[in-house]
Amino acid sequence: MTKKKLKMKRRGGGTSDGVAFWRSGMSDELRGRIFRGAVVLLMAGSVALGLRTGLVALESHVHKDARFDRKLALHWAGPMPSWLGLPENRHIREDIERHAGLRPHDDILDAGLASRIVQSLSRPGIGWVERVNRVTVRPNGVVELDCRFRRPAAWILQRGYCYLVGGSGVRLPGKYDPGDCSGSNLLMIDGVGKAPPEVGRMWEGPDLVAGLKLASLIGGRPFQHQVGRIIVSNYDGRRNSHRPHIELATDFQDARILWGRAPDEEFGMEITAAQKIAVLEALYRESGRIDMKRSYVDIMTYPSDRVAMPEIAGSGGSIRG
Repeated sequence: MTKKKLKMKRRGGGTSDGVAFWRSGMSDELRGRIFRGAVVLLMAGSVALGLRTGLVALESHVHKDARFDRKLALHWAGPMPSWLGLPENRHIREDIERHAGLRPHDDILDAGLASRIVQSLSRPGIGWVERVNRVTVRPNGVVELDCRFRRPAAWILQRGYCYLVGGSGVRLPGKYDPGDCSGSNLLMIDGVGKAPPEVGRMWEGPDLVAGLKLASLIGGRPFQHQVGRIIVSNYDGRRNSHRPHIELATDFQDARILWGRAPDEEFGMEITAAQKIAVLEALYRESGRIDMKRSYVDIMTYPSDRVAMPEIAGSGGSIRG
């Protein structure tokens, strides 16, 4: 009997002390604050639990809705550059789309999807993409890509292979056999001194810059198909100061056009690049060939009285080198 009372006393003692503290150790105002705080916490917990349950249910409902749970597809925003839309350049488009990194389980509810694709396409190693303007995820599952692309400007022939560069000199993807590059609408630059950089990096060198300038002048001319290579190995006379700095190899038994100094580097010692182009056009009209089927043709100081030369700005007339 005594032990039972003792146990009862121990159990009851704790309860009695706590009740006593609650009843006598606190003011009515403090007890009210604690009670109201507990009620607020309980209500907040209930709301959070309900909200979480509702969001899970909503997400499940949305994914069951065919309008939202669909396979995404990449589309190009706006008109595609004409060169990129050519059938023979389909592999370039597919390469860019692959680098976009769209995954089978991606969905339009992913708030970071557009940002992730922008980052993927902005990597220098892709090469083809100069700038990502915008990526838009449409409610119909279409992911629109709006990009600015680097257009191939010329082939660079070096150590038995051909490489592509854009107009600014950035190396583009690919390493090609020269035989596969002949007959293309791009000119080939031979004799560049520096080795090719990584894809997406600038191919440095004034010889390459000079070759690209000349390629842009010749590109689209009626005689372009007769120019096999733009040879810059003696750029600035680095190999032989007595030889032309640049030569053009034609498709007639590798005949040479002695072009001379790089465009904008004539310094009055040769006729200008525009005048040299006029000479080549005149030779093409008159004989059907810019090399006139000779082993070489020197146009560095071609007589101005034989060809209607473009005027030099501010000179008041044509000049003769």
